[in-house]
Amino acid sequence: MTALLVYTLKSAFVLTLLYLPYTLMLRKERFFRLNRLTLLSILLLALVQPLCKIAQPEGLAQLGGAGTAIVSTQAFVQQTEAIINPDAMTTITMTETPTTWEWQACVAWIYIIGVLLVFCLRLFQMFQVRQAMHHGCLWREEEDDHITVYCHVGDGAPFSWMRNIYICDDDYKQNGRTILLHERAHIVCRHSYDILLLTLVEALQWWNPFVYKLGSSLRDVHEYEADNHVLHQGISQVAYQTLLVRKALANTTYAFANNFNRSHVAKRISMMKRPSSNPWMRSKALYVVPLLIFSLLISATPVVEPLFMLDGVEVESERVMQLPQEDIDHITVLKDGAATRIYGERGKDGVVEIGTKDAAKEAASEATQDNIEDDIVWEICEEMPEYDGDMNDIQKYISQHINYPEEVTDYGLQGALLISFIVEKDGSISNIRSQFAVDTKEEVIATITAAQKNRPKVAQDEEIERIMQIWKSSAEKLVSDLVRDVPGRWKPGRQNGHVVRARVTYPLHYRLQ
Repeated sequence: MTALLVYTLKSAFVLTLLYLPYTLMLRKERFFRLNRLTLLSILLLALVQPLCKIAQPEGLAQLGGAGTAIVSTQAFVQQTEAIINPDAMTTITMTETPTTWEWQACVAWIYIIGVLLVFCLRLFQMFQVRQAMHHGCLWREEEDDHITVYCHVGDGAPFSWMRNIYICDDDYKQNGRTILLHERAHIVCRHSYDILLLTLVEALQWWNPFVYKLGSSLRDVHEYEADNHVLHQGISQVAYQTLLVRKALANTTYAFANNFNRSHVAKRISMMKRPSSNPWMRSKALYVVPLLIFSLLISATPVVEPLFMLDGVEVESERVMQLPQEDIDHITVLKDGAATRIYGERGKDGVVEIGTKDAAKEAASEATQDNIEDDIVWEICEEMPEYDGDMNDIQKYISQHINYPEEVTDYGLQGALLISFIVEKDGSISNIRSQFAVDTKEEVIATITAAQKNRPKVAQDEEIERIMQIWKSSAEKLVSDLVRDVPGRWKPGRQNGHVVRARVTYPLHYRLQ
């Protein structure tokens, strides 16, 4: 239902955007057929344009002021759509969340009830027209062009619907030719079909006042077109205008039909007296084209393509489209924080992880092998674990975050610490250990001994033991707090084609800046 709300908002925006310039540029011109086609085009575009999905052109904001305005308006439209339907901006989702009875649902139900009421009202009005045609009919005559005339008693206003004309007996006797010419013009021009299209748009946009303004303009054009047809058949303009004024006092009209006294008589008489419009003024109707392009641009969706991972390897979307459906074992979709936590900036637009059946069989085989060799840690294997990045980045990260003990700094101690850990089969790190390199321990002893050469050997040994303990404690804190937090991932080792647990050892160098 929220999708329907988004549609009607976009439809109303298009209709209003295209109709307002019409009232300023074409409404008073004597291009009746052009004006009618323009209004019908607006109705059709209001129905169709919101269904069109185009990609947002790249570099739109760099086009200048107009491009920036389009981008700003587009952002507002997308924010409005997101408020109405929070899931509308999500390209891929894993599961459907339960619908909650919030204000969006209330508005949606109110809108749907309004649509149904308008449809019911129009159906009732159509029924009234049909009843009026047949009830109290004095005589009926079908002419050669399949137009049927229904003559009634009373003084009801003449009207037409589809290929039927309603006229009272007095009007037929006194002004039958003029009135029938007018109503036949409505039928020949197929104005009834225009009313059906207008009814559809009015039902979908019953809350939009501009759709009723447009409907009034369309009915005015219908009358102008019919009046013009009558005057071109040799009817006196003065006599015809007098007839319009007299019939305007009739108290019977049918809202769904084309009435003889439809619209304000003063407007129709004024339009008859206006001189013919300059033919070049027809070009003003082209205003629809740039405004339609503008509406398409602001409703365009940004080109967003998720990251596709096929069996753990990044691939293009074309490669995924070519993948036979029967080869797919499973699909996992990640979005928002879940995607960026694993894939970083590359996953900002979402990640689609696809596993094939061949990879699943290989994983099953590896799992069988893993059950046998789960406790084996390989010191050396055919493919040792690899860090996803530069190994120097680890040293750089630790050097930037290490909290170097003051006692060690005071002695100016430098050296190497051997770090070892196990890279598990899923790429995680475990069993982190550390030990001093032999040359580091000897350097510590030599440095402290030189610094305390005037103290007894017992005191020197105590100091050496104390400093070594401080350094060891700092090393343990280092490996527990920093090594595990180093950004990046490890690719596990392999032996005989199987993923295995393997130990990695490398030195960390202490350097005082």
